[in-house]
Amino acid sequence: MDETISVYVKTDGQGNIVAVNSDAFMSNTEGWTKIDEGVGDRYHHAQNLYFAGGLYDDEGVPRYRLVNGAPALKD
Repeated sequence: MDETISVYVKTDGQGNIVAVNSDAFMSNTEGWTKIDEGVGDRYHHAQNLYFAGGLYDDEGVPRYRLVNGAPALKD
């Protein structure tokens, strides 16, 4: 049976998502915000698979921000 995995993000002072991970690899989630949970590689390997296009653009700028507890693509 597949295990449900939780996805967590860390933000900077402006609400930009600067890190993503799953509880499959985290022993302490303090300072992180849970954004989703599910089964499969997207959740288990959230660092590489959760955000389409990656967490940062080609210039190293975060693509996503946390809005009302949910990730949102920045304009």
